[in-house]
Amino acid sequence: MTPPTGDSPALSQTPDNGPDGKRKYDWIVFDSTGTLMSPEPEAADVYHAIGARFGCSRSLDDVRSDLKQAIKTHFFGDQIDQPTDEAYELARWRKIVSETLPGLAPAIEEEAFHTLWHQFAQPNSWRLYDEVRPLLERLRNRGYRIAAASNFDGRLRTIAAGLRIDELLDEILISSELGFSKPSTRFYEVAFERLSARDPARMLMIGDTFRGDVEAAREAGWHARHLVRDSPGALTPLTSDL
Repeated sequence: MTPPTGDSPALSQTPDNGPDGKRKYDWIVFDSTGTLMSPEPEAADVYHAIGARFGCSRSLDDVRSDLKQAIKTHFFGDQIDQPTDEAYELARWRKIVSETLPGLAPAIEEEAFHTLWHQFAQPNSWRLYDEVRPLLERLRNRGYRIAAASNFDGRLRTIAAGLRIDELLDEILISSELGFSKPSTRFYEVAFERLSARDPARMLMIGDTFRGDVEAAREAGWHARHLVRDSPGALTPLTSDL
């Protein structure tokens, strides 16, 4: 199971540094899945393979479509402002697995769920996009403070350590620890407090999910940029002015 990504159209970008060349932002905050890293292999492929192992006969196309719909339902439905924690995330992903791999007997479904849960806890199930490490190193050298802010759970810290991205981040903000998930504006309000930031207007959020990473961040008073991964190294031009 893997946190949601988005596919809304990109927005045009204009330089955001001040006319004197000074940094306009105190913090640059990145989404994780679809922005800094991605499942390897693709999440739908993993669900399909594990589902087949446990007797689910759905096609890869059906699994991919159902996974996307289940994520949309359980992250962007009527539960947007529902408080969350580790137990809630576990239950949420149980529902997503059940709806993506329907028809399994309860005991088999539970085994399939735990197999998927542990699969996506492994750093070797993820890869950083090629431009991420040099980009974060450049931003750190420019004096920015950098955070990841993600709809995830405690597994993200293990993944970040295994990918050695934690050493390039000042903070890792996880929805199960903040108590709310994107696109709730409460996610950004609590994240702002956790970072001990001084001005929402000096926060920049970058992510690939338009509703959760751009609209919600702006509603909380942050600046935001939408990442569309339609070409290799897509983060590089999006951040070239920083």
